[in-house]
Amino acid sequence: MRRRAPFILLAAVLALAFGLNARMAADPRTDYQSADERSYGKLAIDLAENRMYGSRSTNMKEPLHWPPGAPFAFGLAYKLFGTDADKENYDIRAVYWQQALITTGTVALAAALAWILVGPWAGLLAGLIVGTYPPLIGATGDQLSEPLGAFLLMGAFVVLALAVKRKAGPLGYAAAGAVFGLAILTRTDLLAVPFLIAAIGGAIVLYRQRSLRPAFARWGVVAVAAAAVLAPWTIYASQREGRFIPVTKGSAATLFVGTYLPGGGTTMGMKMHLEDELRRRNPQYDGVKTYKIPASAALEIFAERYPDLPRDQALQKQARKNLVHYATTQPVAFVKMQWAKAKRMWFFYYRGGGVHYISTPMRIWQVVLVLVCGAGLLAGLIRRRDAVLGAVLVTVAFSTLIHTIVVSQARYNVPLMPSLIAAGVAGWFLALRRPGRDGAAATMPEWNSDRSESGAAATAAAPAPPAR
Repeated sequence: MRRRAPFILLAAVLALAFGLNARMAADPRTDYQSADERSYGKLAIDLAENRMYGSRSTNMKEPLHWPPGAPFAFGLAYKLFGTDADKENYDIRAVYWQQALITTGTVALAAALAWILVGPWAGLLAGLIVGTYPPLIGATGDQLSEPLGAFLLMGAFVVLALAVKRKAGPLGYAAAGAVFGLAILTRTDLLAVPFLIAAIGGAIVLYRQRSLRPAFARWGVVAVAAAAVLAPWTIYASQREGRFIPVTKGSAATLFVGTYLPGGGTTMGMKMHLEDELRRRNPQYDGVKTYKIPASAALEIFAERYPDLPRDQALQKQARKNLVHYATTQPVAFVKMQWAKAKRMWFFYYRGGGVHYISTPMRIWQVVLVLVCGAGLLAGLIRRRDAVLGAVLVTVAFSTLIHTIVVSQARYNVPLMPSLIAAGVAGWFLALRRPGRDGAAATMPEWNSDRSESGAAATAAAPAPPAR
């Protein structure tokens, strides 16, 4: 019964998680649809019906602004269960049930990660926290990429943990890299993550073993596999655009908004700062609330400064000017803006599009989760130097850094929170566990494993001292 208890409890946690998400899927937040939600819906239906990504039927100017992962997944849901009513406003009802299943899978993967790293009770705790995390449940009711991104990123860490624990060969690490590639195709802000993880992990192995072969056989193949998964879409997007596009064209707009100091680095702040000019240029928005005015109208003001360049390249050029100008002329204000964006990303919680109220208990829970799980991640990494915890830390650190430069919203922590929670729970268990406890050997750091094994082999081979 003791052996069965964790599995029974995990089944209960998953049932609870699915129930909470199914409730949201049955009554999604469809009273307000953001531009991203409508765009994902258009692309999904276009893929399902026309096998094209942003054909003329969608009237989309820049379909490559959105990464393909969510549109392909939503297109599958529409193909299997879509109705003609879905095409009226590009709100695909089947997507919400798809999101409920995906998020339940994320809960299972979060439990699996902590279970692999530590044991069943850590896995159950991680699964319970992730399964009842309100922003993740709420995201089920929005037609956005965050739930799928959370699932794929969590899956990448689980596959990596299996490869590390089982001392797998190149194929195990390649599988992790491939899932990282799928995560990038869903969440472009993760673009550098597998390559940073591979570079740091490979450098540590190279330093300890003084050999390039084991470094590449493990961590090098992570980068190669991720690049291989990205390659077909990169080739397609680049050929279609006539220039190199790694995944999307969306980086220029987000970089501009994130570096525009008068707007505080936010889309809403930019529109508020430009409100008078926006309404003067666009009388059709009279009576429309400022937050509902398309951001593209504000961005067009700056793109027009470079009439000889395409809009995307014009915004990229202006963003670089913003970065240099504000960082050198107003460095204190610029750093304060970056700090405010980091706080906005982690210490606020995602409430859904068009939802403006803030729940104080939920805000407190969000801050507690981030601080406690972040501390657990660091404590476990310092105590055991576990490779998977290191990979999660690299991901969290890079994502925080990138969003202090580009646009930052609480919504962007949703794909990261399940991984942070699972790694944080596992980290505390590892940090507080006494050496020699059951399972401790399974959590020995992979980065040091060869040195440990070679040391053990040398000890075994050494002649025993003569008996007295």
